[in-house]
Amino acid sequence: MSKLDDAIQRFNGSLDRLEAAINRQSQRLEAARKLQGEIDTLQDDRSAMAEELDELKSEARRLNELNERASETLSNAIEGIREVLAEA
Repeated sequence: MSKLDDAIQRFNGSLDRLEAAINRQSQRLEAARKLQGEIDTLQDDRSAMAEELDELKSEARRLNELNERASETLSNAIEGIREVLAEA
């Protein structure tokens, strides 16, 4: 019976190691799933920020154009005032 007991002990040891390996693999798989979820969230955030950046750039261009027009209008007004003052 000693051989049988040894075989049972080796079998039990093998089962324990297999169970531990399966548990480690399961933990790694769960960690990979969580990491993928975080990556997906970051990609969504990046897309949203890129869209917001595009909108802000567009608004900045629009405001710059308005500023240029206002500056030109102001320059014309100043020039007109100078002409009127020069004639007086």
